[in-house]
Amino acid sequence: MAVADDVRKRYAEYIKLQAFDDRFVSRERERKMLGEGVTRFEIPLEEARAILKTVALDLEFLFEKDVDNLVKDIMQAFSANDGFIGLVEFQHGVQLYKQFSCGYIGEADSRRRLKQMMLNNDWKPKRHSLFGTRKWFQEISDR
Repeated sequence: MAVADDVRKRYAEYIKLQAFDDRFVSRERERKMLGEGVTRFEIPLEEARAILKTVALDLEFLFEKDVDNLVKDIMQAFSANDGFIGLVEFQHGVQLYKQFSCGYIGEADSRRRLKQMMLNNDWKPKRHSLFGTRKWFQEISDR
């Protein structure tokens, strides 16, 4: 089913309007924009996704899932030698989350996301000092 050019243009303008003030697109906003494309503009999901990606490239949007993947790749590099992530690397990861998300993801959420990422990828927390503990990791809230 071919989508008329005017419908594609209206949907593209809708996307621009939705991200007018904020370049960061959370998973919820992405889902909402795609849902509107399918229901309101009657565009097939794959085509709505393609239009969203085209507009996102033109306007340099940042998607939450892309930020997650980028931080994961960097943390993977930090853990490459021994499978451990130290406090300093963890703090760098928190700062990367905040910076890459343009401040949308805050300190507490970044710490929680990184902790979960470490657990999901079997990356172990390093001791903070020679005779230190891994308490810094245990103290990170799961919520």
